[in-house]
Amino acid sequence: MKKSNFFKSVYIALIGIAHGVSKERNIKIQIVVGIFIIALSYLLQISRSDFMIIILVVFLVLSFELANTAMEKFIDHIHPGYDAELGKVKDIMAGAVLLIVFSSIIIGLLILFVPFINFIRSFF
Repeated sequence: MKKSNFFKSVYIALIGIAHGVSKERNIKIQIVVGIFIIALSYLLQISRSDFMIIILVVFLVLSFELANTAMEKFIDHIHPGYDAELGKVKDIMAGAVLLIVFSSIIIGLLILFVPFINFIRSFF
């Protein structure tokens, strides 16, 4: 099999992301929240290292959600009917996404809470 070039691989990956975004409500919500958090972080002028952590966490959540979507689609393809054991696999993957979301909320609060409070206080 012929190896694909780098640009073709990037194109295929972008198609995969677009498919996940177009088909999954949770990814759309997470993108909107991620854009909001990144914009808020920029507005609050947090440190460069904290800003990098925020960006990393946002992309980590999106990556896990895409992986979860891929796993669900794969399971649904190989076994269209309900299977309790495969249902557990889906639940475990959803749990992994939930843990990443919870950790991102905690990280976001730890980084953004004080700058946000200071920003609000600057108006009073």
